Amino acid sequence: MKRKMFYPPLRDEFTKFGDKFEKIAHNEVNGMYCYKRTTSDGLTYYEVFKAPTAKDENGNTYERYPSSSGFGYGTALCIRGDEKQTQDKIAWYMTNGFEHGRYGIL
Repeated sequence: MKRKMFYPPLRDEFTKFGDKFEKIAHNEVNGMYCYKRTTSDGLTYYEVFKAPTAKDENGNTYERYPSSSGFGYGTALCIRGDEKQTQDKIAWYMTNGFEHGRYGIL
């Protein structure tokens, strides 16, 4: 018997594992999202991903946040830091998605 997992739809802000998540960007053209993640210790990460989809109990498709196992190049990246290079990397992935190779390597 296949176990059905419920994944809540994406929201602009939510809390998970005590960390606060805030949507800071969404590119509707390529489906990329960027969320700012602030840990309970005050550390900041940026998570850039193409949202996976799920179906609700009525069969309607919706976008959801990736599960922990869904992180990796080509699906979701966790970027740390507040320096300019971090912001440039986020902007690059938001514009180009994962289809155009890794940031800085073309």
